[in-house]
Amino acid sequence: MALIAVAEDDPGTLKLISVVLKNIGHEVLAAPDGAAAWDLITAHAPELVVSDIHMPRMSGFDLLDALRGHPTLGATPLILLTSLQEREHMRQGMRQGADDYLTKPFQTRELRDAVMAQLNKQQIRQVAQDLTIRSTLTAELEKQLRTLGDAFEDRLALALNQQWPTANAQDVQGGHEQATVLAVCLRNHAAWSSALPAADLSVLLRRFHQACGDTVFLFGATTLQFLGDVLVAVFADVENDAPASHPLRAVRAAFGVRNSLAGLQAFAEARWVDHAPPPLEVGSALHSGPVAMMRLDGLLGGAAQLIPVGETVDNAVALARHPDLHEATYPVASVEVLRSVTGVVQTQPRLWLELPQRGKSMDVSCLMPLRAAPDSASGPRP
Repeated sequence: MALIAVAEDDPGTLKLISVVLKNIGHEVLAAPDGAAAWDLITAHAPELVVSDIHMPRMSGFDLLDALRGHPTLGATPLILLTSLQEREHMRQGMRQGADDYLTKPFQTRELRDAVMAQLNKQQIRQVAQDLTIRSTLTAELEKQLRTLGDAFEDRLALALNQQWPTANAQDVQGGHEQATVLAVCLRNHAAWSSALPAADLSVLLRRFHQACGDTVFLFGATTLQFLGDVLVAVFADVENDAPASHPLRAVRAAFGVRNSLAGLQAFAEARWVDHAPPPLEVGSALHSGPVAMMRLDGLLGGAAQLIPVGETVDNAVALARHPDLHEATYPVASVEVLRSVTGVVQTQPRLWLELPQRGKSMDVSCLMPLRAAPDSASGPRP
């Protein structure tokens, strides 16, 4: 499938990486240090480089600098390998032009996902030179946004004649091995609570929940849960779905929610002129991973609820509420989501954010839809 150069001075790790990549069909050029890797790279022009940072003769940073300075190989993607204790190193690597990083010890699935993401990105870049895929993706996203913006109510009225997707409780109660969670929160809920009486606040929250819920329904959320000022929607693969399509549907839903909430501030200002409502501050975030479903039976035999729980849900909610993203107007996505939607969205520079429930930083980026003119210097910013 692809020719991949691997630079790693630890024989065991080098063997593991080589076996994993060969097992999924790639050809591997293995090198015990950076200098040997550079000789292989210049001689064979691989499609991807995976490199450790600390190596004899030539470090991973030096290898990255040499690669980026090469006249014909400069665009070759490179994934750095680093330890959990080397956070500053991974930041330095991303600043120097690394395309991704993996922290050791890593799971083989993480390696496969990171490699496939970079190879897919390269393929998209090559095809996008004739603008075919870029034009198609851009047109599709713009069509979705126009439909949600200009004809949202018409489309919604038709969709709401149906019930929410149902499934056998035995099938969904255990959860999803891989799903994408979209969390949307009213960040300044406390300010609105102070500005409005309880009855009026309930009207605002109902409009907020309805706009968000209707939109994620249209994009095929399998589960929806309202937690006060936060909506949590779960997107998972369903029958006849394309493989791993749930991250893309979740991203489109996030843009749709942003569009559907655009008129909520105007509604509030028109309805509560005397209360001087504060500016509406909404945060949205996406994260992928395993999601468990907790079943809660209704009172006196009422309808049961399936509530998404787990670290994936907690991280998405924490990102949506994160104070460092207070001014972000576009959705924020974790690196797990970014790897699945490469080429479909534009991203801002990646950030490393501390989350209260995690012991390490989380790698995220703000998302923007592709613009019709990719080389345009103008456009919205997060």
